[in-house]
Amino acid sequence: MKRLLAYGALAIMAFSGCENDINAVAAFDTRKLGVEQAFDVETILSQSATVKGVLTSKYMERYVTHPPHTDFPKGLQVIFYDSVGRKESILTANFGRLDEGTNDIYLRDSVVFISLTTAQRLDCKDLRFDSKTAMFMTDRFCRISTITDTIYASGIRATQDLSRTEFLKANGTFVPQDSSFILE
Repeated sequence: MKRLLAYGALAIMAFSGCENDINAVAAFDTRKLGVEQAFDVETILSQSATVKGVLTSKYMERYVTHPPHTDFPKGLQVIFYDSVGRKESILTANFGRLDEGTNDIYLRDSVVFISLTTAQRLDCKDLRFDSKTAMFMTDRFCRISTITDTIYASGIRATQDLSRTEFLKANGTFVPQDSSFILE
């Protein structure tokens, strides 16, 4: 008899303790369906067993639905390395998105790219990286600074290390690298 009362008490507690609002469960399922989340992310980017970069972020969301992409809504930092393991450049942004189909990258909100090899700093509101051409580009306001120069533009196209930069609607002052102008 004691055993029957114990099972009965457990059954009553189980049925009375579990209550979910079906609308809340449905809303959660539709909001996070197909989303993988990660906190305190550190990803090593390598090619042919050589570390090319290290990406760190406080939070990441990977969407497996179509089109698959990864968002870094709380910002990211990427440190790039050369072939012998020296820091080559540093990229930071308050938001980033990686399109997994094309490997194109979109960055926005306080984007800063510092090239340690060319001693240049790029500041802009948003920046795209085209993986096919290995070019950074934006059509919005940006600034490129060196030790001696600052150039403002309403858009740029630049190589990954900023060694070659094409400005759109630029203004500012700069010192030519070679004082003798050679026309090609």
